[in-house]
Amino acid sequence: MILIEPLHPIKESVPADQVEEPLKHLEPKISWLREYLSQAKAIQEELRSLGYEKRVRLLEGVRRVWTEKLESGSLEVLKKELVKNTGYSELMVEEDLRFVAEVFKKENIDSLINSGLEGGVGSLDDFVEVAPGEYVSNLPAGPAFIIASGNSVIPPLIPTVTSLITNNLTILRPSLTNYIVIKEIFKTLEDLGDEALVLGNALLITYLSHNSKVLEYLLKEAPLGVVNYWGGEPGRTVVYRAVAENPYKPKLIVNGPLTGVAVIDGDSIDSSLSEVSEALAMEVLMYDQQLCSSPTMALFIGNYERAIQLAKEVSKHLDILGSSYEIEVSEGWLYNLNTLRKALEFQGAKVFRSDDPRNPYTVVVSKSKSSFTGLRLVPLDLHSRKRFLEIIVVNDLIDCVKLIKELPRTTGYAGVDRVQTVALWVHERKASYYVRKLASAGVYRVVPLGESFLRTPREPYDGEYIPRYFTYTSYFRVRRSV
Repeated sequence: MILIEPLHPIKESVPADQVEEPLKHLEPKISWLREYLSQAKAIQEELRSLGYEKRVRLLEGVRRVWTEKLESGSLEVLKKELVKNTGYSELMVEEDLRFVAEVFKKENIDSLINSGLEGGVGSLDDFVEVAPGEYVSNLPAGPAFIIASGNSVIPPLIPTVTSLITNNLTILRPSLTNYIVIKEIFKTLEDLGDEALVLGNALLITYLSHNSKVLEYLLKEAPLGVVNYWGGEPGRTVVYRAVAENPYKPKLIVNGPLTGVAVIDGDSIDSSLSEVSEALAMEVLMYDQQLCSSPTMALFIGNYERAIQLAKEVSKHLDILGSSYEIEVSEGWLYNLNTLRKALEFQGAKVFRSDDPRNPYTVVVSKSKSSFTGLRLVPLDLHSRKRFLEIIVVNDLIDCVKLIKELPRTTGYAGVDRVQTVALWVHERKASYYVRKLASAGVYRVVPLGESFLRTPREPYDGEYIPRYFTYTSYFRVRRSV
């Protein structure tokens, strides 16, 4: 085994033929990190001195080069690796990689900052007047350490780009699933000139194992200003406890596990059953419901017979659409899925299913409450299920709100903190009433059915504007004349 001291990953790549498999993901030495973090103030000042417009132009350069690589076909090997790592279909991975460009788009970054920070983009470079005689400037709260999730390429990119554009030295720990793609995206900075290296010098991308001494150092001892953790238990509690010991008292922001719910008003689908069922089928297929916004439950306000009709139509669309999003699953997973299907049928649920292992969808129809509540054991937990939707028939919106609030404590849905997104289908005249009631249930987002996975740059992230994670606001006012 050849031991190679890992250098700054954005600047130094290790030839693949010199690294054996156990060293595929190299961790920086703690001594190297101490030296790197000791330069944080200077690195952040140099980053800020570039000015917002130059920083965002460099990120646009990443977007341009990434798009060229994608269109030229030079990322085919990377794409196949991502298919293997994520378990997503090849078509889903292709769409995910296309979304990357949107994160680096200038107009999207502008909207992200202007929506999220008082004073907007100008406040990142200097004080700006926000009221007569009152000024604010938003400064980097870092160094920032981001522990990202692995269900898609996009979730690690959004906080990382936000942290960099707000002038933070940023350490990103991606998941093993998306590590190689994230590295490839930011490696582009090496080819964009000296000013891009200022941005690159502020970014360290490194995978750290769960029992890593380096990870322990960063959480418990390192001079950090922000720790942003994406994930659930048991990692969340470990991070909380470790950061509590850090003498520098970094700000800790946790983006915990969430899920989505579809709410469909039966009276609003009389002439649009096919459209509704196709939209719901696509919600089930996108990222195989692994996003925090993905609907894993649908609440149907109406009668049981109409819900059965909807389930049949959703199944038809899943048959057709799912054939373009073929996946591979293990025999053990299929065995557990079939065990779960039979258990739910035994509870009285109506189950529609596919026997195609490459498109193993399941649509369950239950009355008034989840059929999972009668199970003592759940062979597949919420995060292990794919293309699995339970439609619950309810009387009214009050029932919907009750079930949404109870979902995290409902058998079969444990492991999430709350419902993040409601995908809504309702007549326009009822929409405002529905939205107000759903917001009061603690839901972060209400979007049209079929758009759960889409985000605009103006949206808050899980109830918070993400630029605020990585900044602190300095304020001053001029003396008022008496």
